[in-house]
Amino acid sequence: MKYSKSLVVICFCFSGVFSGEIITSPPVTNWGAWNPFQHCPEGTLAKGFQLLVQPSQGIIIDDTALNGVKLFCGYPTDIETVNITSGVGIHGTWGRVFSCGGGYVYGFQLRVEHNGIDDETATNNVRIFCTNAEPEVFIEGDGTTWGTWGDVKKCARTQGFCGIQTQIQPDQGLIGKYR
Repeated sequence: MKYSKSLVVICFCFSGVFSGEIITSPPVTNWGAWNPFQHCPEGTLAKGFQLLVQPSQGIIIDDTALNGVKLFCGYPTDIETVNITSGVGIHGTWGRVFSCGGGYVYGFQLRVEHNGIDDETATNNVRIFCTNAEPEVFIEGDGTTWGTWGDVKKCARTQGFCGIQTQIQPDQGLIGKYR
């Protein structure tokens, strides 16, 4: 079965008032449909994330890798959060929740497998950058290791992410890795 592949992330920067700045991942793959924008509740920012990942399926079955991203939104002093997600694929399991602790998510980097000749998986993992850490320090998700890390995309350190949109390719109904 050929499964969902592409996951491209768009995040929004916010610091008290929506700045209108949109941070996008590089368009190295372009499969699937864009899902609706999802926004953190008013006044909250992303404080952490969680990935929906399907591990390697072996040599014959098609791999999908990263199939969803949840952002956990909250106020600076609250432990309680609300999660948001744009589109989510149907394969995999939700991994660990990664948190910025007392800070906010203000940057990300994607690990992407580019278009290939057989089983390209598109986005495979995510790193986030937190306002309460040194600029070069990141938290890496529990996605797969296929592909290469792309460019880091960041808001200003005085801002944080307040929304997400993803592009996901639905099941293609094909058997095996090779078309």
